[in-house]
Amino acid sequence: MKTTALKPFHTILACILLGTLAVGAVYMTQGTALERFLHHHHDGCDHDHDDDCDHDHDHHGEMTEIAITPTAARNIGLDDSAIATVEVTDFYKSFSFPAIVVERPGFSQLTVPSPVSGVVTRIYHEAGVAVGPEEPLFDILLNQQESVKTQTEFLLLLQKRNINAAELERAGLDPLFVPRQRRELEYEKFQIDSEIEIQENMLLLQGLSETDIAESLKKNNTIIRNITVYAPPFKNKDNVASQAHANDEEHYFTIDELFVSVGQNIAVGDALGLLTDYCKLAVKGKVFAVNERMLVEALTSGSRVTAAFEGNGNREIVEGLRLRSIDNKIDTASGTLFCYVDLRNRFTDYAVNGESNLRRYIQWHFKPGQRCELYVEVEPLPNCIVLPVDAVAKDINEMIVFEWVGNEEEKKVWRKTPVHVIHRTKDVVVIANDGALLPGSQVAVRGASFILAALDSANQRALAAGGSLGCGDHDH
Repeated sequence: MKTTALKPFHTILACILLGTLAVGAVYMTQGTALERFLHHHHDGCDHDHDDDCDHDHDHHGEMTEIAITPTAARNIGLDDSAIATVEVTDFYKSFSFPAIVVERPGFSQLTVPSPVSGVVTRIYHEAGVAVGPEEPLFDILLNQQESVKTQTEFLLLLQKRNINAAELERAGLDPLFVPRQRRELEYEKFQIDSEIEIQENMLLLQGLSETDIAESLKKNNTIIRNITVYAPPFKNKDNVASQAHANDEEHYFTIDELFVSVGQNIAVGDALGLLTDYCKLAVKGKVFAVNERMLVEALTSGSRVTAAFEGNGNREIVEGLRLRSIDNKIDTASGTLFCYVDLRNRFTDYAVNGESNLRRYIQWHFKPGQRCELYVEVEPLPNCIVLPVDAVAKDINEMIVFEWVGNEEEKKVWRKTPVHVIHRTKDVVVIANDGALLPGSQVAVRGASFILAALDSANQRALAAGGSLGCGDHDH
């Protein structure tokens, strides 16, 4: 009863498979069109012997092997890459919960402040553009009288030091120079150097950089009227997210937002723009409070965490993660709490020709707001076999794996092998190492359901043709 009830369903699947594989027909025998692609496997059997012949049938007399043409195999994705060798390994059961990618507060966003008071005279990039470390962002015209006054005093001190140095040099060459005068000149030099150091610190506090002071004031004796604001340096010790790229060749920030326009007056500390740095994000998981103990044990023991992302019809698995922290507050309405996992990010960069310059953009692989699922390992399953979910097909009450047992000319022959599934996730099935599937066997990791449908269709056709599934009723 149960076999007859589901066979029409398998027949429909086989017909669908036949339609998709029509262009790959290379195997021509008498019979239905399905045999042009799929052929059950028999060796050395003629039609004149009884049902005791040495063929691969199960205890009901059904065929358990089938040969598939190369064209049909390609159409269902059953190429050489879909064959895997069975290995015995340890697997860990895990509990899963929904999660979302979030920014790391204080690290993923960097506000660019104005170091001085003045007028914005140039904005180098528009919002959305990627900039490298220490790349220019804004030009500001100084209008702070205090800064101009401090620079003027600094230049006067530099001139005074030069005069003092010349006097000391002359004192060293003149034998008639009074020692007391020399001591006075040395004391004067000490005072001038101290005042220069104080004034230089004042200039730094007013927003000028050490480079500006060295190049414009000390070297060229020129008052600084314009300063340039740059992106943070490559290795920014004050920003943990930037440090994540310490060993990478390239690192970019994205100009997320501009807060000023050309001609705008700004004061010291005003925000000029907002940079985003998504090289290191976090995954925020939402867990029911009843699982808190399990989560805490996983955190303290350093259990491995896996994140699964869905998108574009694909499922991306990120392994080797670890729990970072668990919230100490439970939401009373939902009875849930949050946990966090650090997530390393990567990007693709590309350039676009702008109106007057080459604009660079980057596309981060993981983005804040992206949803995923977290799996935290909690219980080991030792000495088992782990295969992808597509390697196992369900046949009524049995779970089936197909072993590759050899070739029939250019066609691979697959044998139906029932197995005991002890655990299942969205990505893998865990099979008991009970001898049904031996280590070292080669199995199909894709297309198991298609092979099973084809095998069932071949058995139905044999039964319909001869009224029996005995050996004498098969075509060879």
